[in-house]
Amino acid sequence: MGHFIFVYGTLRHNERNHGLLKDSTLISQQAWTAGRLIDTGHDYPALLLDSDELVYGEIYEVDDGVLAKVDELEGYTGHPENDHYQRTERVVFSDFGEFNALLYYYPKEVENAPEVPYGDWRLKTLLDKKETPLYFAYGSCMDHERIDQAGMLDQFRTVGMGLLKNHEVRFTVRSHDGGRADIVEAHEHEVEGIVYEISEQAMDYLYEREGVYIGKYRPAVIDVEIQDQIKPMLTFIVKEKLDEIAPPDHYLNEIIRGGTPHLTESYLRKIEQRVNSLRVGE
Repeated sequence: MGHFIFVYGTLRHNERNHGLLKDSTLISQQAWTAGRLIDTGHDYPALLLDSDELVYGEIYEVDDGVLAKVDELEGYTGHPENDHYQRTERVVFSDFGEFNALLYYYPKEVENAPEVPYGDWRLKTLLDKKETPLYFAYGSCMDHERIDQAGMLDQFRTVGMGLLKNHEVRFTVRSHDGGRADIVEAHEHEVEGIVYEISEQAMDYLYEREGVYIGKYRPAVIDVEIQDQIKPMLTFIVKEKLDEIAPPDHYLNEIIRGGTPHLTESYLRKIEQRVNSLRVGE
């Protein structure tokens, strides 16, 4: 029998316990549910169900045998007085729709435990590394004009083109003059973008530019192919996705101008075609 489970900590991709799920079916890498994620101080997080904040993770479909192994890892027996984590079924959201998924949570607060920033353990582990992460730009940040105007161009070093599989660019966030780019999970689609080495100052600039502090985009970790390697990278994903609307000409021009030296002509043509189809439908 199959079960959907939502994992948000050390069972996530590239985390130390992910091997338990290596033969299970990945449903969504960028899923979310309501709750609050805390750092236990023991190199793993815990989910509390006392908040309407968002916690990010992954959904897998597992069989009975894998579920039993995850139960063991999480210290769950079904007897609350003996359990480390409790298990329950909750609604989990994704770009593919809603799932009723099992998840493991702490039944009570942990004293003095800090919250995990942005509810994303994988983001925390990436940013805790000594070096700043690689950054994957897929929209207007591929263009250097505004970066240069902000005096930040020397804080970005272009590495080359990156490829994000099973995602697609859509224009799901709105500004006063039209849509802005987002990435959503989509089977058999790919997103081309530019990979940068960035400084701490550049990361601060990106958080401000992308509206992270006002809840417009969120920082997230994605796995990008570059130079025949898959590497975890920082990017920014829209938090509240709306129906697509076409972006204005100046925004589309930034994507095309910035992408032209690095991305394939066929990919950029697809972006233009998507925008044109949105304009026809308006």
